[in-house]
Amino acid sequence: AERVASGRLHFFGHLDVQTDTPPNWQRDYLAGVDVPTGQSAFKLNHRELPDDAAIKPLWEPSRWAGPVRLAQACWLLGNRRSGEHCLDWLDDWVANNPPYSGWHWTSALESGMRLVAFTWIDALLTAFEGREPGDLAKRLVKLRADILPAHVWFTWRHRSFGSSANNHLLGELCGLALANARWPGLAKLGPDLAKLGTLLERETLRQFHRDGGNFEQALNYQFFAWEFCWEARQALAAADALPPPRRNRIDARLGQAARFFREVQVPAAPWDYGDSDDAFVVPLFADESHAAAEWWHWIAGNAAESPFLHLMRGAFDSCLKSDEPKTTQGGWRIFPDTGIAVNALGHWKARLDFSPLGAGSMAAHGHLDAQHLSLWLKGCAMVIDPGTGDYHGNPELRNWLASRDAHNGPFPGEISLAKREGPFLWSAAHPKPLQSLDGGVMETEIRTNGGGLLSRTVKPLVNGPEGWLVSDSFERRLGQAGEFVVRWQFAPGCEVERIGQRAFRVMSGSATMRVDIGVGWALAELWRPSGDETAGQLDGIVSPRFVKTEHAPYLKLTAKPGGNTDHKTKFTAEARRV
Repeated sequence: AERVASGRLHFFGHLDVQTDTPPNWQRDYLAGVDVPTGQSAFKLNHRELPDDAAIKPLWEPSRWAGPVRLAQACWLLGNRRSGEHCLDWLDDWVANNPPYSGWHWTSALESGMRLVAFTWIDALLTAFEGREPGDLAKRLVKLRADILPAHVWFTWRHRSFGSSANNHLLGELCGLALANARWPGLAKLGPDLAKLGTLLERETLRQFHRDGGNFEQALNYQFFAWEFCWEARQALAAADALPPPRRNRIDARLGQAARFFREVQVPAAPWDYGDSDDAFVVPLFADESHAAAEWWHWIAGNAAESPFLHLMRGAFDSCLKSDEPKTTQGGWRIFPDTGIAVNALGHWKARLDFSPLGAGSMAAHGHLDAQHLSLWLKGCAMVIDPGTGDYHGNPELRNWLASRDAHNGPFPGEISLAKREGPFLWSAAHPKPLQSLDGGVMETEIRTNGGGLLSRTVKPLVNGPEGWLVSDSFERRLGQAGEFVVRWQFAPGCEVERIGQRAFRVMSGSATMRVDIGVGWALAELWRPSGDETAGQLDGIVSPRFVKTEHAPYLKLTAKPGGNTDHKTKFTAEARRV
């Protein structure tokens, strides 16, 4: 709270940004650019800001996570000054952002998130003053009048539809559910609680597959969308607006979704897949830079690693129940609806993607990561998904990190697996990969529209050094081999050395991994960053967090037709050399 009060905010959970206090709501603090406007929000294009500013950094302080933190400090620590400071920020926001004008009124998701934040602020500060309302209560009366009607009307009237619905619509429904549950009179400006309950069930079941995975094929949105659903579910249940059958269906799906996240993420070294922008709904964690990890630990029942979530919600198992995922032959846990398989073998964790490209016919938020394999050893990320980068600020980076070439599934340059249609959408997407399990060996295939076949198998190695044997191939037509590449992108901080003509060693922290490649690979190129790379150099670039990039080593293998077809890559654990 003291950090927030001084204007030091953590953008996207990890960027330490010094702002004014209150912030200049019209400033992109990352670009150092002011973009004031009094123009009607309905005439603005928030994807194209002047002077190289970007909308995400502009919106970040206006999600009011900072004021929520201040309200939490007031309630939990009995610090009235924090409550006053919280309301100072909201008063300033209202004064500088009149309804339906400017950048902060161009998105119903953003107004919905402000409704979530304001409802929490109102509840925390009201609870602090208790039965003797004082100055905070008087100020809240005015802020309710200034904030709630305009936000509720705008959020409902301009709610998302089509390819933009997804987590956006969930966020909008969440804001409306919290506000209407606390102030029922707002229903005259939008939907009533019964309508919101119906919509929440529909969108929860749509957003998460039956196996729990996220419809948008984006792992951080698993966390983000789940929190929207849970906040709305709690508000509607408290208002007695969820009949038991509906509540039970929502709870069952959210239980599966939480278990899915626990299975596929590694909290010690989290790497997401698909679009991930480090967004969260309410700061119910001790450290926002580890928000997703704390959420993972809350689901796993580790109170010491998620103290604030346990304080605010209690144990996860007291909130929701769900079935444990079943382990199949070879140690695989398979989520067939989502298209993800994971395997915990000794000190290893493997995650294999056989998913469709993204959400719906336009594949929103997806990356060309089908058949991608991520590996962790002793809790260290070794082989990674390259991340997201940015949405609007750097189109070249955006397109590269979402591309097939940036991932490690077999990539034939002559075949297009999808066509990019703007920052989030695709057309002509490849079909969902086929998947089968044979004696513990996971097999995946993509059959392209032109008759080509991309194949990858992953075999757990349990005898001798534990690890994984990966076999890749590409057929242009049935029985006709074609040229393709596989790019094994290692995590930042990995040290990679060549120890033989076809052998490499990768070290990170306490983990050492040996990589051996088959004789069929015509070319093996090891690239390591020198430290002189520019931000615009895409080769070797990865994004561990939203709008954060680094360069990391990779091994690029090329297969050419006409030679040996042993296109295998073996990853095994080695004892760390002293």
